[in-house]
Amino acid sequence: MTVPQEEIARFYTRSRRFPKMIGRMNDGSRIPGGPYTLTQVGVGGAVLLVMLVTRGLLWSTGEILLDLLVTAGVAFAPTWLVGRIPMTRRNLLFAFLDGAAAMFKPVGGKYQGQTIRLAQPHAAGGDTQVLSPRPARPVPSPLAPEPAKKATPTSTPQPRRQRRDMAPAAAAAAASHRPETGVERLLAQINSTTN
Repeated sequence: MTVPQEEIARFYTRSRRFPKMIGRMNDGSRIPGGPYTLTQVGVGGAVLLVMLVTRGLLWSTGEILLDLLVTAGVAFAPTWLVGRIPMTRRNLLFAFLDGAAAMFKPVGGKYQGQTIRLAQPHAAGGDTQVLSPRPARPVPSPLAPEPAKKATPTSTPQPRRQRRDMAPAAAAAAASHRPETGVERLLAQINSTTN
């Protein structure tokens, strides 16, 4: 009788991302400086290859063993630094390419295929007038005597047309009333144009 083998499947959302690691021993222990992600291995391998190819052309200490130690140290430094970059959902290669492309784009950007040129800052002048609000009329006290009216020079008033449906007394009262607020002035203006 055979015992069925149990399979375990794990599913993770995009919010939990576990990098594939290289460099653990069979028992799960770490190798020196490791474990390494695939990105670290790629960057370290590329730097190691460039250092080995350029050893005789651009640099050399004259001793082969010393050159190998320098190459290993220089290749290990970017490998270690790439491992310290916080892991996000963005691909590191695309982030690098986007950053390089942004360095060569115009500062102001482009609009409809043309580079935007911003005008140089300059001083702008002008005058501003602030009107003070009309002072409020004092409310007369019922105990205080009425102030004496100022004598105004008599002028011949312009004849106004009266509405036909308005009584003569009401028309006289409307003509003697002086509008004080903006709404009253607008209503008086509408009444004068409809007459």
